[in-house]
Parts: sequence; C-alpha cells; structure tokens
Amino acid sequence: RSRAKMLARAALIGACLAMTEGFSPSFTTGRTLGLRAGARVNAQGAQTVRCQQKREAGETVAEYENRLEGFRRAATAAVPSGILLSQLAFPFQEAAAKGAEYGLLEGKAAALIHPAVMIGLYGFTLFTGYQGLMWRKIRELGDEMKPLQDESKKLKAEMESLTAAEKPTSAVEGKLKSVEQELEKLTDERKKLLAGGYRDKHFALASLLLASGVTFSIEGCFDTYFRTGKLFPGPHLFAGAGITVLWAIAASLVPEMQKGNQNARSMHIGLNAIILALFTWQIPTGWKILDNVLNKVPWVPVPPPV
Repeated sequence: RSRAKMLARAALIGACLAMTEGFSPSFTTGRTLGLRAGARVNAQGAQTVRCQQKREAGETVAEYENRLEGFRRAATAAVPSGILLSQLAFPFQEAAAKGAEYGLLEGKAAALIHPAVMIGLYGFTLFTGYQGLMWRKIRELGDEMKPLQDESKKLKAEMESLTAAEKPTSAVEGKLKSVEQELEKLTDERKKLLAGGYRDKHFALASLLLASGVTFSIEGCFDTYFRTGKLFPGPHLFAGAGITVLWAIAASLVPEMQKGNQNARSMHIGLNAIILALFTWQIPTGWKILDNVLNKVPWVPVPPPV
C-alpha cells in the first residue's frame, strides 16, 4: 500500500512537471523524467515537434520561440506550488476513496459538530425555560389581581352607599386602602415583568430550540453512522430519542395553552422538566463519546489497509 501511495504522489508530481514542459518550444519531458520524447530531430539535432501553442500567422520563428519561452517560465514558477498542493491534496483524495466513502464527514471536525451544538442547546434550554417561567409568573400575578380588583369594586360601592346614607365609612375605608395597596404592589411588579417581553422571547426561543434540537439530534445519528457504519443502542441514544419525541409533544400543546387550558400548560411544563432531566443525564454518557472522538477519530479519515 505504501508503494501505491508513492506511485500516486510521483504521478501527481510528474503531471505538474509535464504541464510546465508542455509550454516549452519542444518536448523536454523526456529529458526531465528520463523518458523518450518521440520527437523528430532535424539535421542540426534540434527537436521540431511543437506542443500546446500554435504558431500564429505572420509570426516569425524568433517571436514564436520567445512567446513559448515566456509561457514556459510562467509555468515553471508554479511547479513548487503544484508539488506542494499534490502532497496536501493526496490525503483528501484518499478520504474519498473506497473504504472511507464519506470522506471528511467521517473525520473529527464533522464529529465535533454534534457535541458542540448540544452543549449550546443545553444552556439554551435553561434560558428558554427561565423565559417561560417568567411568563407564567406574569399570568399568575394577573390571576392574583382579579379577586383584589373585584373586592376593591365591592368596597367602593359599599362606601358610596354608606356615604349616601350618612353612615360612618371608616371601617370600609381601612379595608379598601389595604386592598388597593396590595393591588398597586402586584400591578407594579406585573408591569416590570411585562417590560421584559418574556412571552415573545419564550415563543421565539422555544421555536428555535425545537428546530435546531430535532435537526442536530438526527445529525448526531448520521454522524455516528458515517464514522462506524452503525448505531449503538444505549442510554445516550435512547435519551436523545426520548428528548426529540418530548420536544414534539410539548410543542403540540401550544394551541391549547393559548386557549387558556391549564392542564395543557401544566403538562407542557412537566414535559420540559423531563426533557431537562434527560438532557442532564446525557452529559456523562456524551462526555465519554466525546473523549473517544478526540482521542481516536482522525481529522482526515483514511481507508483501512486492504
């Protein structure tokens, strides 16, 4: 196999040299590579066969020779770059050969995409959950304010009736003041939370989390298959599949949640709590896989020896 590699590299270098010689006034490839040029030689011993460039009408022999010499020099200057490129490109050509048919998709760079994205998505999950809990708190504050608002209206109506009857209102005024103070406190807190835009942020972030999470969960399976030709049933794979399914179920509850269905909201929160738990459980198993990738997967995969 090493001999085949050497022959392939030699062929690439020879091709680079042959391209530069093709611009010369005559075939000199034979002299360069030790091959027979097969060119005819005139009485003075000069090769007369011309390559690549056609002599233009009205062009003298001297002008023709000078033009070819210019082409040859320009091409010769590219030989070192061509030789270097042939050596750099060779491993990538091998990576796409039989036995490593997916090329660089089997390499370390592609394998690191899944863990890098999933680490980001774990933090993204925590932040999205925080936004959702803040929006839930805003709704709960609104629910707490409703009975206080009703009580305030009732006390105000009672004060009006007492005033009209010219009866003392001090007891009712004390109750009303206490209710309005509590109501004002909740109103201010709710206004501050509303200014954070948690509802819209949670919806946008959750949509992005769903799209990217499902995409890179599947990408992780493809990456494993590209590198090994199979999947490995185990805790990491099963937990990832469960998270992907639960993402879809949690998203399907959104229409009912928007209608005010409290059961759907509670189920949505519960499912996402399970998702976070499974995601956290994946960290140690994923870390073992990442360690194998870092230590065992090459940046440029090569086919196994035949």
